[in-house]
Amino acid sequence: MAEKRKVQKRKPKRKITIDIKNTKKLKLVAIIVVVLLLIMLAAAQFGGVTFSTITDSVRTFFAGLGSGDGYPYQISGMVIGDASVTNSDLVLLYDDSVKVLDTTAKELSSISHKYDHPVMQSNSGRVLLYDEGGNKFKVQSKTRTLYEKEMKYMILTGSLGKDGSVAIATRAEDAQSMLTVYNSKEKEIFVWKCAKENIISCDVSDNGKLIAVSVLGVENGSVYSKVYIFDKKKDTPKSSFTYQDSAVSSIRFLSNETLFVLGNNMCSVINDGKEEKINVSVNTPYMIHISDNNTAVLVLSKYSSTTQKLVNVYDKSGRELFSNEIDGLVKSVSTDGKYVGVLTDNNVQIYNMKGELVGSANVNTDAEKVIVSGRNTYVYSADKIEKFSSVGENKEK
Repeated sequence: MAEKRKVQKRKPKRKITIDIKNTKKLKLVAIIVVVLLLIMLAAAQFGGVTFSTITDSVRTFFAGLGSGDGYPYQISGMVIGDASVTNSDLVLLYDDSVKVLDTTAKELSSISHKYDHPVMQSNSGRVLLYDEGGNKFKVQSKTRTLYEKEMKYMILTGSLGKDGSVAIATRAEDAQSMLTVYNSKEKEIFVWKCAKENIISCDVSDNGKLIAVSVLGVENGSVYSKVYIFDKKKDTPKSSFTYQDSAVSSIRFLSNETLFVLGNNMCSVINDGKEEKINVSVNTPYMIHISDNNTAVLVLSKYSSTTQKLVNVYDKSGRELFSNEIDGLVKSVSTDGKYVGVLTDNNVQIYNMKGELVGSANVNTDAEKVIVSGRNTYVYSADKIEKFSSVGENKEK
């Protein structure tokens, strides 16, 4: 007879159990992995993403977990010196700090400073803060200080480029003023000294290759301005423009080659070294706002009136998209490239890029500034920040 084979009983499989704590940990790890993959994907598609940028994005992500108490956001007696939006988050400048709020009014960060006269500019997720009349400036992400520098001479003005470049104008020992430009890695890449005039405004093109500076001088009792455009590799101007009897107060790049010039009695667009004057006729330039995506909103006082304004909107090539007349006092304008907000004495009006009114809201007469960010429009006053829907009538949230 054949021997019977012994059948070995298999041991029962062990059940794998995961307790609640481990489940939460695994979910957290999964979230981190997804975030990092998304950032790496963005880096592959658009380029220019560094380890520091990834770290900032991860910090911002975790700071934004959960939600705030919603708007209106009470300022609690603090005075806001300025406000802007970067990557859909609000950036608020106080006398002693810079705070970042998300769309639910949650505070993502509060970074202190000790500047006597702080001036802020935000661009593409970064914030430049400099002490006008002092000698220090710093660059911040939405959650931390990236670096701070102390200049040898008093700071006159500054600008933050889309690529992270920083232009700082100061006094100089052997010249009237001087411009110094640093790249996103804090390296000094350009220095230019102005012998006779004061630097009033400066900017860096989106790709960081061009640098523009405007200066103001007096000759034979007459005021004049000059605008110089430099290649960052040369300290002699690529092109220059003179404006007699005009004080140029602001210059901003709309793209890599297009520069918007605003003066007290003139406006022009310089594109690849060629200038095209904007016809202001008998109207007076009043204010300008340029968004991160290079849409410009220019406000003109019609016939120099304080209560009749023209709101002109231009794309990144300097082409006019629309012009609307506003009957009333214009306190502030803002755009994100999709909508244009106009703050008057008692309401905020929202237009699309065709100039059509798509939203409005009543506001208090002490409202100071409007900030448009997609479907959300913010208005801040002395004691609070309100959030409205950009589309629809009086849709306060």
